[in-house]
Amino acid sequence: MPDINKNIYLFSVDLEDVRLLVENGQQYAERVPFMTDRYLDFLAKHNCKATFFVVGDVAKAYPLLIKKIVDGGHEIACHSNKHIPLDKLDRKSFQTDLAENIKILKDAGAENIYGFRAPTYSMTQQTVWAYDAMAELGLVYSSSVLPAKNPLYGWPDFGSEVKLMNGKIWELPISLFRSGIISFPFAGGIYMRMLPFFVIKMMLRKNWKKNLPVVGYIHPYDIDHGQEHFMHPGINNSKLYNKLMFVNRRSLLNKFEKTAAIDANIMTYINYINIQHLNSNI
Repeated sequence: MPDINKNIYLFSVDLEDVRLLVENGQQYAERVPFMTDRYLDFLAKHNCKATFFVVGDVAKAYPLLIKKIVDGGHEIACHSNKHIPLDKLDRKSFQTDLAENIKILKDAGAENIYGFRAPTYSMTQQTVWAYDAMAELGLVYSSSVLPAKNPLYGWPDFGSEVKLMNGKIWELPISLFRSGIISFPFAGGIYMRMLPFFVIKMMLRKNWKKNLPVVGYIHPYDIDHGQEHFMHPGINNSKLYNKLMFVNRRSLLNKFEKTAAIDANIMTYINYINIQHLNSNI
């Protein structure tokens, strides 16, 4: 049997519908259920379980999709209720938003909610108050930090290791490609779509050699080469960044197939926490 402590790839889907964040977005075609099914088919093919960080509005719109994910044995975690970055909230409004997110997910059929991912990786030194709020609502971990400088949000001094924050919540930072002053996520989103696979493979093995999990992220739109073009939310109306949002969407599922072929050990975030004995109460 493969060693469950090696080659860990924390594949995860940020389950959000960008149409809900765009003015008059309902005029565009519904795409989230079909793209989610493609991820579920990939995971079923490789007999893997993954974590889906779900926005409350999406769970409310597609409760049967949440049930399908749960029935497949995958983990459901929080991605906020309205996809509002942390710096746009205070502790009270964040806790209200998160509590509603948890309620909607449970109403849709998710039983145990342990994790959270901040929209746009907006956890920084200025928003660490959010960890206390998560703990009060019964969460165990977060994957909300991009540990580098970034045009949107970043926490350059956080480092690559999983850390216990405020003595309560385990933070699993996104895995980065680092070369000199250049740092960016290599196992998710735009970056994974644009990078050649040999670079991704090199970085996977580099992390695994250090016994670090590879923490990644993807969205329904990352594999959607049929989506209508519009200005995506959360990118400060950057025409260049918006153009990149649509690049190489056809390539990503093939890169996941290649990743699976090099014995990537895909598992849920909470399973990783349990295996590493980071929290004995679960």
